Amino acid sequence: MATKKPAAKTASKTTSSPAVAAPKARALGPEEKDECMKIFDIFDRNAENIAPVSDTMDMLTKLGQTYTKRETEAIMKEARGPKGDKKNIGPEEWLTLCSKWVRQDDEEEILRAFKVFDANGDGVIDFDEFKFIMQKVGEEPLTDAEVEEAMKEADEDGNGVIDIPEFMDLIKKSKNALKES
Repeated sequence: MATKKPAAKTASKTTSSPAVAAPKARALGPEEKDECMKIFDIFDRNAENIAPVSDTMDMLTKLGQTYTKRETEAIMKEARGPKGDKKNIGPEEWLTLCSKWVRQDDEEEILRAFKVFDANGDGVIDFDEFKFIMQKVGEEPLTDAEVEEAMKEADEDGNGVIDIPEFMDLIKKSKNALKES
C-alpha cells in the first residue's frame, strides 16, 4: 500500500504535468520592454522591485497571454531558475519571461489570422483571398489595380502569392504604421 501512494503522487503528477517548451529568449525592443515593465510596476505594490508569483497569471493576462495555472508555474520555474525565489519574481526574471513568451503569442495570433485568410488552405494567400482581406479591412472598396499594387508590396519574393513569412511581415509593418500615426 505504501508503494502505491508515492508512486501515484510522484509518477502520475510528474508525468501528467505539461511539458512547456520555452521558446528561445530574444532581445525585447524598447517599447516592449517598457510595456513589460509598466505591467511589472503595477504588481510591484510596495516598490521593492519584486512582484508576487501568485500574480503572474494576472501579469501574463495584461500582456495578452492565456495560460493555465500549471503552465504558468512551469514558465515561472524556468524563468527564475532552480534557485529562484518561489514567492516573488524580480524585474530581470519578468523581462526574461516576456522575451520568451510575448513574441510567441503575437506570432501565433498572426498565424491564426493567416489560416483564416487562406480560404482554400493551400498555405498561401492568392490574389482573390488578398482582395477579400483588403475589402474587409479597408474603409472604402479598393479597385483591382489598388489590390494588385498592395499585393505586389506584400509579395516580397514576387511569386504572385503571399506566404506565411510575408504575411507576418505585412502585419508587423501595419502594426508599426498604426503605432506611428
